[in-house]
Amino acid sequence: MLILNSLLKMKKTLFLISILFFVIAGFGQSETKAKYVFLFIGDGMGVNQIYATEMYLNAKAGEIKVDRLLMNNFPVSSNMTTYSADTYVTGSASSGTAMSTGFKTNNGILGKSPDLKTDYETISVKAKRAGFKVGILSSVMIDHATPASFYAHQASRNMYYEISMELPNYNIDYFGGGGFHYPKGENGDQPDAYENAAKLGYTIADSHAEFNKLKKGDKKVFALNPETYPLGEFHWAIDKKEGSISLADFTKKGIEVMDNDKGFFMMIEGGKIDWACHGNDGVSMVHEVLAFNDAINVAYEFYKKHSDETLIIVTADHETGSMFTGIEYVMHPELLKYQKISVQEFKRKMGKLKVGDEGVSFNKLLDIIKADFGLGNSDVGLSLDDNEIALLKRVYENQFKGNQDVNPDADYLSTDEVKSIAETAAYILNKKAGIGWGSSDHSSMPVPVRVLGAGQNEFTEYFDNTELPKKIQKVMGM
Repeated sequence: MLILNSLLKMKKTLFLISILFFVIAGFGQSETKAKYVFLFIGDGMGVNQIYATEMYLNAKAGEIKVDRLLMNNFPVSSNMTTYSADTYVTGSASSGTAMSTGFKTNNGILGKSPDLKTDYETISVKAKRAGFKVGILSSVMIDHATPASFYAHQASRNMYYEISMELPNYNIDYFGGGGFHYPKGENGDQPDAYENAAKLGYTIADSHAEFNKLKKGDKKVFALNPETYPLGEFHWAIDKKEGSISLADFTKKGIEVMDNDKGFFMMIEGGKIDWACHGNDGVSMVHEVLAFNDAINVAYEFYKKHSDETLIIVTADHETGSMFTGIEYVMHPELLKYQKISVQEFKRKMGKLKVGDEGVSFNKLLDIIKADFGLGNSDVGLSLDDNEIALLKRVYENQFKGNQDVNPDADYLSTDEVKSIAETAAYILNKKAGIGWGSSDHSSMPVPVRVLGAGQNEFTEYFDNTELPKKIQKVMGM
């Protein structure tokens, strides 16, 4: 009997210990719930894009050194697959849909099933329903594929006008960054999409003064960068003028506007990393990654004040350009610092020369290339050999003597086979520095995932992009 009583007491003790364990575990779980979530998407940003940027920082001739970006100091470092429903090589629309809804779709489709019969609910709508505030930011047009995938449902990512008209339908609290492709439709004869947003309660802040006036508690804000290219995307970070509004500024303003007791979910896209990689413009890509990193720093400063409640995720929708670093055991990142201008702005400069001076000489052109790309400067290791000079001469003949039309504002996905002087100069500099490109399109490579904060351990294992929103929802307690 004594033995039986002892066993019963032991069983009761073990039961109480197990109950206590689950109670403690429950408390621990609630403490890791994220109240503030930042999802940073570096469009087109693979591991090599990040690493090339790290090599670029403080690079000096003869010195082998890598300075880590903030994201690579985060405690969680994993990878994510990106394939779409119909191909291993995803597009931004299908990948964005997977990251915002948890469902695969075909390339080119936004927020819908492959058969177009089902609209998938986005994490933005789920977060709003759970009481969080929601922000969607991008350095490119806000109706572009990645930002649009967090609110829109369209058969094609190219239905820009329809996407812009859909934008105000979900009461998202803060849109920030680029504008609409065609606010009045491609032919300019449709109802204005900005006016439609205003009618549905949005404040359109499209000047420095209006942007600066935005404050905590403002509702339904659409903050537009007043300094963009004609299609509505930011100017290149390498060309940025003093005082212009950056992605970091939009992130900081988003925190200010949306900070509240319940919390928020904010998606921030560095869209022009992808554009630079499509154009194989390595130096402009580096500057876009650095601008993206500046925005991450803003979130990190917020995290330091709310470390128990904040989650920062940095990832990409896909890699662009099949970029690699090191050619025949050669890597000279310090040479990249001699490019002072984006390929797009150099195209603009060439266009002005062509219009204003039909007789521009090849030698004059070489002087301009030397000033803007460093090419031809033997003192820094950028001398041009006979083959490189011959290549530039051929392109010069095509562009100036052949009157080749080079539109600096052409769509970044342009497939022109004849490369301009700007692209050729970038190609030569990239090769000398040790940066190579496999293509000017997307690749199927998995993308990096870097995470810090509440619930970070949910992201430690290699996972698919459809798991991303599910993990975020779990950590947010939705």
